[in-house]
Amino acid sequence: MAPVLTRPVNVPFETAKAIKAHESYLSGRPNGRRLVLKGENLNGKTLDGLKLQRSIMTGATFSKASARLTDFSDADLFGCDFANADLISANFEKADLRGVNFAMADLSGAILRGADMRPGQIMAWGQEEKRETSFADATLDGADFSGSDMTEANLSVSSAKGAVFRDVMLHAVNLSGANLSGADLSGCNLKNANLTGTNLDGANLKGANLADANLRNVDLSKAILDNTNLMGAIHRDAEVSLPEEIEQALRFHSTWIASNGRLGMRAEFIGKDLSGLDFSSCDVRGVSFDEANLNGSAFVRSELFLTSFRKATLEGADFSLARLAGTNFSECVLTNASFVGARIEGAEILDPKGRRTGKSLPARFRSADLRDANFVGAILDGVDLTGSEQAGSRLDQSTVKQATGLVGR
Repeated sequence: MAPVLTRPVNVPFETAKAIKAHESYLSGRPNGRRLVLKGENLNGKTLDGLKLQRSIMTGATFSKASARLTDFSDADLFGCDFANADLISANFEKADLRGVNFAMADLSGAILRGADMRPGQIMAWGQEEKRETSFADATLDGADFSGSDMTEANLSVSSAKGAVFRDVMLHAVNLSGANLSGADLSGCNLKNANLTGTNLDGANLKGANLADANLRNVDLSKAILDNTNLMGAIHRDAEVSLPEEIEQALRFHSTWIASNGRLGMRAEFIGKDLSGLDFSSCDVRGVSFDEANLNGSAFVRSELFLTSFRKATLEGADFSLARLAGTNFSECVLTNASFVGARIEGAEILDPKGRRTGKSLPARFRSADLRDANFVGAILDGVDLTGSEQAGSRLDQSTVKQATGLVGR
């Protein structure tokens, strides 16, 4: 990086004079005065390395300005416009950034710890309107947002590789198309966030809350998912229809389940070709898919209590976030299948009167082909893997208690 100036360049004389008086104010020298530049036009100006902390610059415009290494900590920047600005390594710690526009700005290495980035109520054309804080298409690589409030902020298509969002409030934030590879999102609140198409390779989501988040077209297989809350998260397009005969069979099956077998009919797809079909979010408890061809199928967030897939082929099938209590995968082919974040556990056995027996029927993968299957972040308590082929399967951040037949762990 080129040497950084510590004086403003090409700014009006009165503005430069006010900035100099602010430096005296910060150091406690005589004739010092706090900088107040409300609505100031600083577009295209050079402000590199200036000490502007605790200044009041609400509504000022910094479009295409250069403020490298500039200190804006504790400043009131409510409603400012930093579009296309060069803010590399600038310090915005604990600044008021409500309603600020950082679209297409470069904030590589910037510090935004504890900043307030919630939407702001802005007066425009005599009307009060709610304006989001926008980082759309901005460069945020390595920036530190720790402990800040970014509720409803827009970071769409931004690059935030290696950025630190530790314990940040990201409720309802827009991260669609963003690159968060290697970012630290541990402890974040991402409830209702939009992460459509977001790159999370190597991202740390330990302890993060992604409840009801939109995760369409997101690959979580390389993310760290220890104690991550994915309840209600959407992984695939919800409106994918199944063939009518399948839909009808599942409707009869739902009636069969609800009536404890008195009405309707149990669904059985034994030996059927169901390859590529999307059963995501479907209730297929107790359905028999034995010996069926389910290559490339999807059961994302599906309920698979006591469902049977015995001897079925499920190459590349997606069971992310599904509940697989007592599910039978014995002798299945599950190469390259994904069980990211799935809950794979035993089904509690009740006596004929519905009373608990203290026993459970484990999920079974006996003699199944699990080569290169992905169990990242899955719960595999009590699972039976006896005789299964597990070469290349991934168990990163998974929980395995009292499992039988597990190789190399």
